[in-house]
Amino acid sequence: MGGRSIFVLLVAAAVTPAWARPIVYPHSVTVMADYSEGAMQEFQAFYAPTYFWSYGAGHLELGHGEGHRHEVTYARVNFLAKRWNLDGAQANVFAWGGVGTAHVSQWVPSVTLPGPPPSEHDHGGGVPTTVPGYQRNLSDTDWNAGGQIDFETRRIYASVKTDAHRSSVMEHRVDTVQLGIAPYEHDVDGLATWLVVAGTHHSGDAHEGTEWALMLRFFKKRVWLEAGATTDGGLRAHAMFSL
Repeated sequence: MGGRSIFVLLVAAAVTPAWARPIVYPHSVTVMADYSEGAMQEFQAFYAPTYFWSYGAGHLELGHGEGHRHEVTYARVNFLAKRWNLDGAQANVFAWGGVGTAHVSQWVPSVTLPGPPPSEHDHGGGVPTTVPGYQRNLSDTDWNAGGQIDFETRRIYASVKTDAHRSSVMEHRVDTVQLGIAPYEHDVDGLATWLVVAGTHHSGDAHEGTEWALMLRFFKKRVWLEAGATTDGGLRAHAMFSL
């Protein structure tokens, strides 16, 4: 392999957007956090024994209004199914699966039930009955599966991602597309800057809706930060640290 090819591979590794790639460096621990105001927040930690697979755990919380909580705690295995090292570019296919526990907490409001109809002996009818509100908690085994396809040069990044959770108490799926443009070509040890447009569709019991966001991404070696806003004015933020 020539010197130029080695340099291209190093650059591709250095600018990896970690949220889209659950395997960053061999023999590394990667910690990731993802936040979308009013929709979800997720924390993940993975260890990669090699460059093509990793394992770890995560915790997902989904917004569903006041008095409602949808949470999933899970263990997961990630695989690099295919990688193309091209001339000045890289493309990847990732797949993952896991199992965990889904927990749903719902506030059931109080209900006033009408009394029995009046009889010939009680012309006024029965007295209404009020059933007080209560918190209902449900839990069950959760199954997680998803995948990611991405393509990147030193100036352009594009990705498509899907991630689904399914259990008897809740189902949730999120599909995401991203397009990023770098205003300058950065060096291996330099700071990478990206302007990213992201479209995300949530479906399932916990949250339904589509949001678009504009974000600014900064990445250098093993630290990656991204923040921006959705078209509704909500905060979107992501962070990654690889040790």
